[in-house]
Amino acid sequence: MKWKITCKQATILISKKEEGRLSLLQRIQLYQHLWICSLCRLFQKQSGLLAREAASMEAEDAELTPQEKATMVQRITGE
Repeated sequence: MKWKITCKQATILISKKEEGRLSLLQRIQLYQHLWICSLCRLFQKQSGLLAREAASMEAEDAELTPQEKATMVQRITGE
């Protein structure tokens, strides 16, 4: 059983954690790695911020009318 993980493995686990899909062993490995790696802690913080912002944008998007959505698409695509 491998307890220590690399930063690359930690970033994968951080992403899985956002989706709520970590086993007990993976959680232990991730928290052990985060305890010693400040760069991965920063990645986890930034990943969380992005996930919350994306969720917020999805909620805002749900409130737009079809006409507003079409207008936004036109502005983005330049059509």
